[in-house]
Amino acid sequence: MHSFFLQFFLTATLLSTTGTALAQSAAKQTRIEQQVEAALYLQRPLLDQALATLTPSDPSRISMYFLGVAGDGTQEVFRREVEFVRKQFDRDFGTRGHSLTLINSRNTVDTQPMATRTSLRVALQAIASRMDRQKDILFLFLTSHGTPTHELVLGQFGMDLPGLPARELALLLKQQQIRWKVVVVSACYAGGFIAPLMDEHTLVITAARHDRSSFGCTDDNDFTYFGRAFFKESLPKSSSFDDAFRQSSKLINSWELLDRKTAPKGEVIPHSYPQMSSPATVLAYLARWRAQLAPH
Repeated sequence: MHSFFLQFFLTATLLSTTGTALAQSAAKQTRIEQQVEAALYLQRPLLDQALATLTPSDPSRISMYFLGVAGDGTQEVFRREVEFVRKQFDRDFGTRGHSLTLINSRNTVDTQPMATRTSLRVALQAIASRMDRQKDILFLFLTSHGTPTHELVLGQFGMDLPGLPARELALLLKQQQIRWKVVVVSACYAGGFIAPLMDEHTLVITAARHDRSSFGCTDDNDFTYFGRAFFKESLPKSSSFDDAFRQSSKLINSWELLDRKTAPKGEVIPHSYPQMSSPATVLAYLARWRAQLAPH
């Protein structure tokens, strides 16, 4: 008899606990759905506000326009990285009034425009309308997870967002007819973006080879390995973007070698092998732009 009542009590407790967990899960799902609806409602006003901050090109100078995209909102490292780089470019490269960010993050859904294929297209159109498309330079920085099929992950809590394939990005840029471009893609397998994007007027830099992962994508990091090496450590000490790439590649290689030494026995950590397509034509033009910065 004692065993019967004990079993009854345990079963009742389990059912009660399960019911409570289901109720909590349902309430959480309801909150997420409400947050998603509110975020979507706010998106167009937030994007319009951001676009309104863009100022026209200076006809007497080569201007640079910066667009930063933090793709995966499930890890805050991408948001932190994009925010750092925008401030860096506004301060050091004269992009204040010429910079935008599109960010997927649990912390900015009601303050920042999200990164979607639609918002990226609209942002590029707005930048193209303010700049001199034949004279000015677009610096496009994208950071997120990447797939072996060379698609940048665009994700937000509670939302299924389509990713950004390399060829789709190439088409979006081609449609804007912006001549001079620097495109930096920080993601696994990002080297697959080079072939669709490369031409003599475009510098393309990626965090990894087309068949390799990149590293440092954890929620509590301020930077990915590539973002830290290229933007934080190398760019302030470099004379050009391609010089910063060479310095950062050496740094990343040393960090990955250290990870190999400290990895658990049997775990293989392959090198990411960052990549660059750097035609002489665009490097010469970037040097002209950079020469303008000294007096300012």
